[in-house]
Amino acid sequence: MREINKVGVVGLGTMGAGIVEVFARGGLEVVGVETTDEYAERGRAILQGSTDRAVAKGKLDEAGQAEILGRVTITTDFADLAGADLVVEAVPEIMSLKHEVFGRLDEIVDEDAVLATNTSSLSVTEIAAPTRRPERVLGLHFFNPAPVLKLVEVITTLRTDVAVRDAVVAVSERLGKKPVVVGDRAGFVANYLLFGYFTSALRMLEHGHVSREDLDTAMRVGAGLPMGPCTLVDLVGLDVCHHIGEVIYAHSRSPMHAPSAMLGRMVTAGLLGRKSGRGFYTYDRPGSGKVVEDAQTPAAVEAPALSTVGVVGSGAIAEELASRLEEGGYVVVHVTDADDSEDLQRLREAGLVIEAQELDTEVEDLEELEDGAELPGRDIDDLFAELGEITGPDTILTTVNSAAAVALGAISGRPERCVVLRVHAPTGNGQVVEIGRTSVTDEGIVATLRDLVSRLGAEPVVCRDRAGLVVDALLVPHLNDAVRMVDEGYASVEDVDTALQYGLGYPAGPFAMIDAIGADEVLAVCEELASGGSGMPREAVEASPLLVEHVLLDRPFTGA
Repeated sequence: MREINKVGVVGLGTMGAGIVEVFARGGLEVVGVETTDEYAERGRAILQGSTDRAVAKGKLDEAGQAEILGRVTITTDFADLAGADLVVEAVPEIMSLKHEVFGRLDEIVDEDAVLATNTSSLSVTEIAAPTRRPERVLGLHFFNPAPVLKLVEVITTLRTDVAVRDAVVAVSERLGKKPVVVGDRAGFVANYLLFGYFTSALRMLEHGHVSREDLDTAMRVGAGLPMGPCTLVDLVGLDVCHHIGEVIYAHSRSPMHAPSAMLGRMVTAGLLGRKSGRGFYTYDRPGSGKVVEDAQTPAAVEAPALSTVGVVGSGAIAEELASRLEEGGYVVVHVTDADDSEDLQRLREAGLVIEAQELDTEVEDLEELEDGAELPGRDIDDLFAELGEITGPDTILTTVNSAAAVALGAISGRPERCVVLRVHAPTGNGQVVEIGRTSVTDEGIVATLRDLVSRLGAEPVVCRDRAGLVVDALLVPHLNDAVRMVDEGYASVEDVDTALQYGLGYPAGPFAMIDAIGADEVLAVCEELASGGSGMPREAVEASPLLVEHVLLDRPFTGA
């Protein structure tokens, strides 16, 4: 296998120009090819602008910039690719166009040169089929921005020569990238997992489960992801996401990847995200990332005054809530024994009561309980019936148990004043407290709870009270989908974690997240979602057998 020292790149849009920069930064000679002088100059300008910004930020000196640019030749003549050891195609995602490019390359480059496609979703096997050298064709999928993100997916077909794969992996590592080798499957690793999550998130938005702002806050802060789904789709482009989603669904036919009808309508209407100035959000101008108010921007709602808050429970959550409420300036009445009716009377004057009970003891095996024995902790229905009698009609009743607001509203006799407060563990981006409302929850109550959560130093997310609310209902199926991918033998635990951490900017890979959360907790949420009430396809939430296996064996996915 010849050593890769000279590289060609066909297509000099944002992605192609970024790939040129990556190879030039790695010390390789690069020939960039475009179809017209105008497009060639555009590619040159993208390369110049990117390196200029690196110089301005102190990440590159002028001498280093000159060396990088000196290794690059921009041309409109395909013949200049003769002698290239590797040619990367980065033209639009149109199969006929890619076939045309590879047909021309067949006539120009040496027989032992490697041909690669930067496709993000199309079949590499189909792209390679018409060439005279399918064994020397593979996918080399960089992530945008290519000079910044380290992941490179190396996609092999059934015909790809092992030596070709190894040579491309080696040159990727020379460039300082993190190569992940996978087979030819729609979406490969990162996009396949990402677009399953996108579909679920957009379904929530379309069904009115949560607002765009709260959806983004839930996943950015609550799940710790780099940005929320609406912001990310606007950044990538709604048209691009719609196209990739359709390609993946055409191959998978999974309900998890069924294209969003709302997304399709928005694309047809020309709402393409930042590049058009309007997508899920509205921007001050096309190409800008500055969000401005529009008709969907939430209007301010006056929050009724709240001074005294009652907390019921003796566990860690109750203790933390009581402490933080006091720090937030509230008068706190903390009842640690929910069975003590006399003590519960102290809640009579509270404007808000939070039920935050936890089991007093761990029950390892339910079968060990004697017949007729009850689990530790007071029955929540009974407790709320008593709270409904003790407190005044204006008292807000809440619980930390999700999917309970409707039942508690009926039991207490004040459905418009019952909600769920789901407290999430902090992430690197902060902490989220979800406010699960019903169809009759009073808007003033929601405003009061938003204010309370903010005064606790957390970010409020308001949504319908459904199984998993937002954070768990989106994050857990996303993690479970990663487990399913490994269980199907498509990728390893290490490769999946590498792909999402270095390609999508996740703070940790899915399997590292599962181990941090606890596989048993992830399984419990899957079972809750699968039992109904989440509004998600059963296939999306049914636990992977491999997840169940790790729970039963008490084995982590990462490490020893």
